[in-house]
Amino acid sequence: MDDPHLLLPLLTLGDPGRLTGGYLYHRRLAELAPRFGARVPFVPFPERRFPIPVVDAPTLLARATLGADAVLVDSIVAAFVGPWLALHRVGVPLVLVAHQPPGGIDHGPSRTRWQRRMDLMAHRRADLVIAASELLRRELVAAGVRAERIRVVPPGRDPAPPPPEPSDLRRGRQLALLCVANWVPRKGILELLEAV
Repeated sequence: MDDPHLLLPLLTLGDPGRLTGGYLYHRRLAELAPRFGARVPFVPFPERRFPIPVVDAPTLLARATLGADAVLVDSIVAAFVGPWLALHRVGVPLVLVAHQPPGGIDHGPSRTRWQRRMDLMAHRRADLVIAASELLRRELVAAGVRAERIRVVPPGRDPAPPPPEPSDLRRGRQLALLCVANWVPRKGILELLEAV
C-alpha cells in the first residue's frame, strides 16, 4: 500500500470550519489523526431544508467509502444517511460520532419526531457509536442503541499556557464573567446574565 494511513472520511453538514463545539471536535480529530496513522477528510452534505439532503446520501456515501477503511458519520447528518443505511450496506465499518440525541436539538416537535426515527436508522446500523458524554450514552441506550457498541469520548481541551505573570482577570472590576458558548437560546446566556 502506497499510503500507510487509514482513510476515515467524515460525513458532516456544510462548512466544517464553523465555530461550534461539534465542528471543533471534528477538526481536532482530523488534526490529530495523522499521529495515529489515519487521515480524516471531510465529506460535507450541502445545507438544504430538512429532509432534502436525504437525496444526497447515496452519492456522498459512495464518495466517502471509496478506498476508505471506515466511514465516520457526524450525528448532525445521521438522519440523511439513516434511510439509505436501513436498505443498503456500505461495505466498510460505520462509526457514528454522536454530539446530540436522536432527533437533534432546537427543532419543533414534528421535525424532532421524524428526525429521531431517521437518526436511529443510522445509529442502529453503525458498527460503533462514539458518544460525546455519559448522559448522551444513556439517552442512546434508552432509544434502543446497543450499549456494547457505544464508547464515550468526551470533548477534551488543550491546556492553556500559564500567563507570563499572575494577573487579575477582573482588571480592577468587582465582577467578571466568562461564558464559553455560542449565543443561542438553549445555552441559557440571557438567564446567566439575569442571575448575575
